[in-house]
Amino acid sequence: MLLIRDVLDKQMVDKEQNRIGKADGIVLSLSDGNAPEVAFIEMGSLTLSRRLGRRPHRWMLWIRRAAGAEGAAEIFRVPWAKVRDVGVDIEVDVDRRVTPLGRCQEWLEQHVINRIPGGQS
Repeated sequence: MLLIRDVLDKQMVDKEQNRIGKADGIVLSLSDGNAPEVAFIEMGSLTLSRRLGRRPHRWMLWIRRAAGAEGAAEIFRVPWAKVRDVGVDIEVDVDRRVTPLGRCQEWLEQHVINRIPGGQS
């Protein structure tokens, strides 16, 4: 497997085949005398901005501060042990409700969608 080609930027799906985001980063673990091992797949705008360079990362951090989310900077990591299959999508043994995307969708449903006439049907 070629990590950059086969994992990075691929769509990730949870155990119910719901799209939960893209693989924005890969975390390797290093130990003396052993080959590097994949420890986590990272997801989130902070990981992606860091990957794109110093300026995009600083800009993303500025946006988070401006939005009042400075202390809540969160990078979601999926342990490599939870990866079921790497194909067209990356299937992981994770419930989408625990991911940042799932929490965002839940918040939008409670605070926006349910307030739109006909939004609860």
